[in-house]
Amino acid sequence: MSEHNKTVEPVRFDPASGPADKPSAAAPSPAKTARRGGSEADKWILPALGGLLVVALLVFFWLPSQVGPDSVQIDTASGGQNAGSAAAPAPSRPATEEASPWNDAQLARQRKEAQAVLEQLLEVQFALEEVGVTQWAEEEFSAAQAQATAADEQYRQQEFEAAKASYQGALDAMRAIEGSIDQVFAESLQAGLGALLSDQAEPAIEALELALLLKPDDPEALAAMERARTLGPLLELLASANAAAEEDDLDGARDILKQAVTLDPEHAGAAAQLASVERAITRRNFNRAMSAGYQALDDGSFDEAERQFKAAQAIMPSASEPAGALQQTRNARTQAQIEAWRQRAVAAEGREDWSKAVTAYREILAIDNTVVLARNGLARSNTRVQLDQRIKQALAKPERLSDQRVFDNTQALYRQALTLDQKGPLLKEQLLQLGDLLEKAQIPIPVLLQSDEQTDVTVYKVAHLGTFRRQQLSLKPGIYTAVGVRKGYRDVRKKFTVDHNEQSMTVEIACTEPI
Repeated sequence: MSEHNKTVEPVRFDPASGPADKPSAAAPSPAKTARRGGSEADKWILPALGGLLVVALLVFFWLPSQVGPDSVQIDTASGGQNAGSAAAPAPSRPATEEASPWNDAQLARQRKEAQAVLEQLLEVQFALEEVGVTQWAEEEFSAAQAQATAADEQYRQQEFEAAKASYQGALDAMRAIEGSIDQVFAESLQAGLGALLSDQAEPAIEALELALLLKPDDPEALAAMERARTLGPLLELLASANAAAEEDDLDGARDILKQAVTLDPEHAGAAAQLASVERAITRRNFNRAMSAGYQALDDGSFDEAERQFKAAQAIMPSASEPAGALQQTRNARTQAQIEAWRQRAVAAEGREDWSKAVTAYREILAIDNTVVLARNGLARSNTRVQLDQRIKQALAKPERLSDQRVFDNTQALYRQALTLDQKGPLLKEQLLQLGDLLEKAQIPIPVLLQSDEQTDVTVYKVAHLGTFRRQQLSLKPGIYTAVGVRKGYRDVRKKFTVDHNEQSMTVEIACTEPI
């Protein structure tokens, strides 16, 4: 082939390098070009324009003489990173078409603009891949990639305006995906929290992993993930607590639930279950104390009953039952004390120990002065005490019956005692003795008085007897005083008792001591 018809190797057209660059077998893809710093390309804009001018001169003056009618093949850059295809040959320019520096400059500018958009696209793509975009927006991301791949094909065909538009569409799509990160994060977080509320460990972990993929440092998501990872063990503890509660082991259930709450203080179910078990324990302890109190009350152990009811009151201060039980205990204690004194009073009355009966009835009235039984019993016992004392006094000193006034009072006492409806053995015996005494008190007893015929004798309340050697008197039982008087002698006074049990008696009285 002649030199004139020799094919010219394609020269890369890059505003950043100019035509003087050495041609290569395969040009870098726009994705790689976009990864270069935009600031570095900007520094070569002016040199590139100078190179463009040189190329224009060569095209107009030198190149036509060097090539034949064959077209020149221009190697375009490969497509974007997503396309992943090898460099394709650029469309051939007809041999008769003359080079256009202006057109090439426009293409270079368009290519530059397409690359700028591509660079942004790749940055957004990388950011999305960093947050696992395929896990939460796979369909949208794939569509954006497909649009970027189409842009790559347009780029290889040097349809830079169309490629730019396609890259821009892909960029907008990916930015839309990027803009939805907050919403996806919020939805994932809420899904994780909802799963936590529903006690679904695996769905919670899955949702929260996505949330943390989007925002690894979010404190709420981190805390929720920590809770989700402890949810499995926590649920096992709750199951164990339920089993313990079903076996009435409330204390064991409470201990297990405390572990669960410590594992996750924010787990509402664990906290609620612990509160429920603690309420059940409180109610159980309350019921135990109340039952023990009533048992002690039935046994008459009032101090123990009071202690148990006060313990129940301390366990559940808001409960009304302990106050009622304490009042019931006080009433029962009072009734028991009254009953105890009543029994003592009845026993004393049965023994006809009326003084002790009076004491018992007074004790009852000291506890409750409205007890009618005690009032009536006290009145009855006081009457019997007085009666008993007077009868005993009459029986103890029968000689006093010689006094007519005393005899009349004693006889009235005897008649009063006979009218009583209830007479115990003691009173009956006393009445027999008193009746016999009153009867005998009216029977005179022969009393022989002896003297010296020198002494003047007087028996008080009976008669003045004068002097005598012997004097016979008939005296009722009683106490008498005889007085003897003799001139020149000391007076004699002699007190003697006529006993109703005696058949007769002798009394000597004479003045024998000279003055």
